[in-house]
Amino acid sequence: MTGEYCGSVFEFNGSAVPVREDLRLAYIDLWSHLGAPGPTLTGSQRVQLGAHARAVREGDTPPWVGLPDSLLKLAATLFRNPAAVDGTMVRGTADEVGDPMTVETIAVVSMLAAVDGAHRGLGAELEPLPEPAAGNPTGEVAEGLKRRRTHTPMPPGAIPVALDLLPAVGKVFRTSYGPQYMTETEMDFANFRRDPGLDRAQIEIVSSRTSFLNECFY
Repeated sequence: MTGEYCGSVFEFNGSAVPVREDLRLAYIDLWSHLGAPGPTLTGSQRVQLGAHARAVREGDTPPWVGLPDSLLKLAATLFRNPAAVDGTMVRGTADEVGDPMTVETIAVVSMLAAVDGAHRGLGAELEPLPEPAAGNPTGEVAEGLKRRRTHTPMPPGAIPVALDLLPAVGKVFRTSYGPQYMTETEMDFANFRRDPGLDRAQIEIVSSRTSFLNECFY
């Protein structure tokens, strides 16, 4: 979907260092996805979730979204303090709105957090949220998945399948994996090095430190 997002071009204004083109294009794709209708939420609801999470993090009054309070609390907590998200919170939200909408909320906020986190780390201005696209939710939800010592249903596998209850969302998530970290194929090589960029050991140190600080569940 590269190039579909026609808003800002992710110039990373204020960044002290140049940003790789593949990362910029990946974020444009994420923004295009964020503003589009998802499996259970409209494009407007997805963008409003992002605005709500941003507002709570900054201590501002969140805009009215019209979604269940448990969903908004999950979104704001995951964005501001991911270590505070636990099985009880996720399960309580899913009991109220269902697993698909819970997973979609987790996906939207996680993708937003990745983009905003990169901008903050670079000292760049945050990208304005995309204009929402019109349309109804797609209703595309996988069947037959279950919890595998996880908070939400997912197929067997590692972290890249965490959002595959919603196949189209999981696909976007995996597409962004390579530019931000490594592709699933690159993970097979202990001597992987990004050029320009870090080698495998350096990438894993950054990843492990981030996971430790956020008390990642997986």
